[in-house]
Amino acid sequence: MTFDAHVHFFGREFYAFQTTLISREDPETVLGRIRAGGVEIPGPDAKAHASRWIAELDRNLVDRAVIFASSPTEMKTVGEVVAGYPRRLCAYTVVNPKAPATLETLEALQPKLHFKGILMFPALHEYAIHSPEAARAIGIAKQHHLVVFVHCGKLRVNVRKLIGLNADFPAEKSRPRDLIPIARANPDVRFVVPHFGSGWFEETMALGATCPNVYVDTAGSNAWILEHDPPLSLAEVFQRTRAAFGIERILFGSDSGGFPRGYRADVLKAQKDTMRAAGFTDDDQRAVLGANLAQLLEV
Repeated sequence: MTFDAHVHFFGREFYAFQTTLISREDPETVLGRIRAGGVEIPGPDAKAHASRWIAELDRNLVDRAVIFASSPTEMKTVGEVVAGYPRRLCAYTVVNPKAPATLETLEALQPKLHFKGILMFPALHEYAIHSPEAARAIGIAKQHHLVVFVHCGKLRVNVRKLIGLNADFPAEKSRPRDLIPIARANPDVRFVVPHFGSGWFEETMALGATCPNVYVDTAGSNAWILEHDPPLSLAEVFQRTRAAFGIERILFGSDSGGFPRGYRADVLKAQKDTMRAAGFTDDDQRAVLGANLAQLLEV
């Protein structure tokens, strides 16, 4: 079974949200700039967009996926379309602890839509993971038994560059070491750090070795390894992650999102090849590619 832990829905509402970040310009002008950058903006029919994602999963032999609502404005839509595919999709949603309405919306929707996790981006939304605002979000996740996905390290939001905004958020704003006391204080909350820590690899390994309730996902091309000192191969990253986290806390992710690229089959193939080269057994690979996530989400 392949169960992808990291896919962005990126529906029309996500792109419409980006236009609100530039209030001085007409929204259609901003959307036009996104299209000019080679990005397909989905139509208003979210169910049709979800069907397109299901077709992508089918074409690439991916059994299940976690789908992210990557802006608060698409929270309800993503929850509803994912609910239509209970055997194929699970939903996480971004929340912004500095915008309490996003947490209130989640609490209102949760009894019906049953999100499986929340997404926290401290660098993007400019808060510390140990702040009172973040504690409230983690408390809500704890109450509803939700996974807490915390983006650490370097963050790039490519669509922002297309519309003329800063796309890069420094790694210093969100360090894995900051999550250690939070994870220790909330031992019954399951945390996920994506992209092997996205540049803070050593800290991520220390986090995994210290906190048994923290998982790591492998999402994307992991270009951060090119800047690591000393240099690392992706096979070494997998081997060291297995040593720190154990096989059972590593989750495969593709970081797919947006068309025309669609599902990142190249990432799936590269990571399968890498695991074989790194000496992962068939059972190890099955665990990373899907069994671990199914157990984490209890699906």
